[in-house]
Amino acid sequence: MSTVDPEDPTQGDPGEQPEGTGRPADDIDAEFARLMEGLSLEDTPLTVEDVLTEAPEENEVPTVAVVATSVSTAKALAGVVRLGREARTDGIDIPVGTRTLDTRTGAIAAGPLPETAAHDLAAIASTALQRNGIVLFWRRGDRMTATRYKNGERGEDISPAIVLGAVDDLVEELLLGTRELDELGDGLDPAALSRSEALAWIASGKKGT
Repeated sequence: MSTVDPEDPTQGDPGEQPEGTGRPADDIDAEFARLMEGLSLEDTPLTVEDVLTEAPEENEVPTVAVVATSVSTAKALAGVVRLGREARTDGIDIPVGTRTLDTRTGAIAAGPLPETAAHDLAAIASTALQRNGIVLFWRRGDRMTATRYKNGERGEDISPAIVLGAVDDLVEELLLGTRELDELGDGLDPAALSRSEALAWIASGKKGT
């Protein structure tokens, strides 16, 4: 005599239900189809690049770039950077977030810039300053670099410790994170200047006004 209950849906042919479950295979297939409705893995394949692109910005390591110069005032340096952008023929622009600030040893251009943008800023500034060399300092997390620029061209990478002694302590404080850019105020935005304003600011900076 058979012990299978004909009214019990959990019993029947073992080949019609997945091992370890009490549900018929047809029911599980239907449920899976319902869950996947409207999704197309073929139309939207997920790549490693997609995952990295969609990573939350708050998880990124903060960066800071400082271009140290011998320009006398932040006002003059803002004009220099504005004219340097105009003189470039490769289309690079002043990075968003750039500001110029005064220090005891010369004005600096700084901002929370990624590495590529930091080098763009240094190239623009040194284009206008021509033969006057400048140094780009850049930090991300524990990584700190220093690079010389002259006449719009990138020069050698050097140890930051070698050149930090020649600039205001503020530069080192920014690079070490003991001072934040936001603590220093808005500074001056070179990108906001017109050409005539840039020329006037450079002239006023040379006169020390």
